[in-house]
Amino acid sequence: MLTLTLQEKFIYSEVAILAWGASVQRANLYNQDIQPEDRDPENLDRDTFRRRVLGFIEDSLLTNYKTECSEADHVANIQRLVAFGTANGAKLLGPDGYKFGVAQKLLNLLLKYLWCLGHVAEPPHCPVDRLVLAKTTLRGRLNWTEITTAEKYNQAIDAIRVVAAKRSLAQWELEFYRRR
Repeated sequence: MLTLTLQEKFIYSEVAILAWGASVQRANLYNQDIQPEDRDPENLDRDTFRRRVLGFIEDSLLTNYKTECSEADHVANIQRLVAFGTANGAKLLGPDGYKFGVAQKLLNLLLKYLWCLGHVAEPPHCPVDRLVLAKTTLRGRLNWTEITTAEKYNQAIDAIRVVAAKRSLAQWELEFYRRR
C-alpha cells in the first residue's frame, strides 16, 4: 500500500475511478444474461466488484511498483489481477471472466497516473488500448478488449516496442497520447 496524505488519497481515488471506467468501457466484461432470480449478492454487485478489484490492486500490487518492476513481474501481477477478478466476479462476468486486456488496461493506466503524480517508479508498460494498437502492425487485427492471455498481451507489447523504438513504452505513450 502507498503512503499517501489525505489530499493524495483523494486524488488516488479519483484516478482509480478514471482508470476503472476506461478499462470496462466497451469491454463487454459483464454477463448480459443474468436473470433477477440468479442474482448472488456476494458476486453480482458491480460496485462491490469494482471496490474489491481496486482494493486488491492497492493492497497487493502497488507496493511492487514503488521501485522499478521487471516486465516479467508486471505480467505476473496482471495475471494475479485476472485470477482475483475472475474469482471474485463469478456470475457477474461473461464467459471469459476478468479478461487479461481489461486487467492490463486498469493496472497500466492506474500506474501511468501514479507515475505522473510521482508515487511510483516508471511502469514497464503503457496501457494497451485501441489508440496504442492503431500505431502498430496489429491495427485492426487485435482488439485490446479481447485479449484473454498473457501471450496475446505480450504480442501487443512486442508490437508497441517496435514503434516506441529506443524509448520506454511508458515514455513513448506519454509523448504520443493526447486526449482531446
